[in-house]
Amino acid sequence: MSEPPLPSARRQLLFAKYGPILITPFYFGFSTHVLTPSSFTRILGHQWNVPVVNSLWIGSHIGIGIYLYNSKHLRNANTFDRILYSIYGSAIFNLGTVLVMSIVRSIFPDSTPLRLGVGLSSSAAMLFIGRRYIQYIDQIFNEIRFRAITR
Repeated sequence: MSEPPLPSARRQLLFAKYGPILITPFYFGFSTHVLTPSSFTRILGHQWNVPVVNSLWIGSHIGIGIYLYNSKHLRNANTFDRILYSIYGSAIFNLGTVLVMSIVRSIFPDSTPLRLGVGLSSSAAMLFIGRRYIQYIDQIFNEIRFRAITR
């Protein structure tokens, strides 16, 4: 016998919490491509390189966008603004990542393992710092909202 479906609020909470975690490999995959583009062509061949890389790029945008869309400070915004701000934040974050990875690639041009290590470490740091930043904004939002309610 099948289990009943999860209530809508519970399903949304699970998706909001674990959805971006499931899409994080797309972000690291695309960062790896920016760091060593020739390795993707060698592994995948010319015909699959572009579709796979574009899928990684789109998946990275979706993951960051979902995380931003479900953040506490955007919950009271109307749907259009939430989508707009999520797309904007995702684009800024991912394009900033491409810029950082391009700089890393130019600094370590001859050492692919070193370049991958530094690049993936900086990608992880950027995700960690970005998550802390959004949590800080959410915390400030909660404090301001709480003060407004108690007055």
